[in-house]
Amino acid sequence: MPPPRFESEVNRYASPAVCSPPAVVILGLPFHNVSFADTVEWVRQRVRSRRPAYIATANMDFVTQAWRDPELQRILLDADLVVADGIPIVWLSRILGYPLKERVTGSDLVPLFAGLAAREGFSLYGLGGAEGVAKKALDTLAARNPGMRIAGFYSPPKADIIDMDNPGILARLAEATPDILLVAFGGPKQEKWCNMHIRQWKVPVAIGIGGSLDFLAGAQKRAPRWVQKLALEWLWRMLSDPPRLFRRYVANIAFFFSAILRLLWLRYGPVPSTPKPSAGPRTVVAPDSSSAHRVVYPGSADAEASKAFRAACDAASGLPLVVDLAGRDWLDIRELGEILEIHRHCRSVQRWMGVVASHPRLARMLRFVRLDRYLNLADDMAEALDMLNAWKAADRKGGVSIETDRRLRVVLPTELTAANAGEFKAGLEAAWDRMAADGDVAGVVVDAAAVRFLDSAGLGALVALRKRALPLPGGFRCSGFQGNARQTLKIARMEACFTDDAAAIGGAA
Repeated sequence: MPPPRFESEVNRYASPAVCSPPAVVILGLPFHNVSFADTVEWVRQRVRSRRPAYIATANMDFVTQAWRDPELQRILLDADLVVADGIPIVWLSRILGYPLKERVTGSDLVPLFAGLAAREGFSLYGLGGAEGVAKKALDTLAARNPGMRIAGFYSPPKADIIDMDNPGILARLAEATPDILLVAFGGPKQEKWCNMHIRQWKVPVAIGIGGSLDFLAGAQKRAPRWVQKLALEWLWRMLSDPPRLFRRYVANIAFFFSAILRLLWLRYGPVPSTPKPSAGPRTVVAPDSSSAHRVVYPGSADAEASKAFRAACDAASGLPLVVDLAGRDWLDIRELGEILEIHRHCRSVQRWMGVVASHPRLARMLRFVRLDRYLNLADDMAEALDMLNAWKAADRKGGVSIETDRRLRVVLPTELTAANAGEFKAGLEAAWDRMAADGDVAGVVVDAAAVRFLDSAGLGALVALRKRALPLPGGFRCSGFQGNARQTLKIARMEACFTDDAAAIGGAA
């Protein structure tokens, strides 16, 4: 029997940014309900489409890291396909009522992709691992799958993500034109690296595979099949390298149980306060007005109701959207997936979307799983409209101006990411050249107060600007980072580089 096709799901919206099977949301991250066969078929269709896509293989360690790393959480929320590469995720989906089909491991997907490549004439590229590992792994796959084409392989020198020879790596990929890119940098580096560059390449499918190349090349030994079937591969790995993995696995286990206990308390414990009344017609804005389009979420598993909800959200597409959860005190993991799907579509077409969670139990749950970092979450319709007005009034694109002392004043946009970092650098370069034409640039002052989200690509642009400005007489000053953006700086260990007390005028790089 042939594997199922996903055309009905892929074409749910016209936007190429939304092209995934249904997902459930577990501990704030989406997991698509696919089997190994489904995933291979999805990759086949995606390679044929030639539209770049990214697959994440997420386990409990990813969830743990994503809770403290807003950038990783955003990457996983935006990924085209997220498979559950961890048995606790599958167990949780069963407990929560919407069981995932199976655990889909990256290490087992790679050989399946090689078989697909042999059947369809696709090519694979191995990126990462120690010198010689990628070549040996691909040679092994090719020997087992006659007809599989090797597009190339490369093991970059170890470096932080923004210090890598990224132009050189992209040039190699452009010359090789692979169909499937296997990125083995380890998580979350490989996820952040793919997110930085996916908009710049024409690779149809990229996937982070961790140590899979090492397993194929024989550089590391994977757990025996019987250990895998007993769901004890994590224990095997921990015992094989306790100095590196013992603390990580203990932390993940502690996180898993504490998060479940907290969710149970939120779900069945006492409500902290009386739920706010629904905003009702008093604050509803008509679809033909200039404010927002409000849709009440039906919360039904019925396919027709779900279809009607999506159609209602698509109506008045020229207006910002507010999804009102209408006093609901909880959303199950399928419903959360539906809300995030609508939100992702809105982001893909640059349409603002807010979510009204008037019941305190539901609002606390959404904040607990960190979805308030991604959704515009409001307690009532009035607050949602206030958030919308603030969004409209914000200087979302930022700008560059010249101070009287011949320093460049850079106001950062509300988001500085891989999606707009190139535009930001081009605008900055043009302003720098215009100023240099009239005399020397004295220094750079950066205002980061408006930034709400920063990723590795945006951080790379700031690092380049800082290096260029520090030797100048006026040096480099930066202030204003807060919230999620400041957390990204902390994780990258660069918080001190972008505060006025450390980025002193004329300081050293």
